[in-house]
Amino acid sequence: MKKLTFFGIGIMSVLLFMGLQSCGTSMDSDYEELDLMRHGLPIKVMAPADVKIETSTSMGTQTVTIDGGADFAIEISKGEFNSGSRDNLLNEQKEFVTSNRIFHQILLEEADGFVYEFKINEENSNFGFRRVYIQGDYEYIFRNGMAKIFTEEQALNMFNAVKQ
Repeated sequence: MKKLTFFGIGIMSVLLFMGLQSCGTSMDSDYEELDLMRHGLPIKVMAPADVKIETSTSMGTQTVTIDGGADFAIEISKGEFNSGSRDNLLNEQKEFVTSNRIFHQILLEEADGFVYEFKINEENSNFGFRRVYIQGDYEYIFRNGMAKIFTEEQALNMFNAVKQ
């Protein structure tokens, strides 16, 4: 009887997980694949159909900014890989984020990135993400656009949109 109960709980857990994945935090169905090769990055991300893309270079680091309106803005920085490993690069990003005086918590952590919350004040938060990717001699750092305030759902959508 216990095996049946554990089996039933397992099935219900899987169904619940699948249901949660299909709502709220799933990527917006209006997103489409965006190839950034013509902007100097050999990567693809998911983004809204109508985005504005800007490219800049400073001190050897190329940055591509993808602005998709009020709820979507991503910055991708490409530089020479000098962190030693993906874990080191991710830890550098984590230290940078968690050292901010308004850092509140990390909400989601994966092997190549994390989603976090900045507590602006008691009533307001700003959610963001970092994801890292190494390809050949280059490291790529994905993050939310810094000039906007994002909800948890928006940050999760962008985090998922840049998964490599």
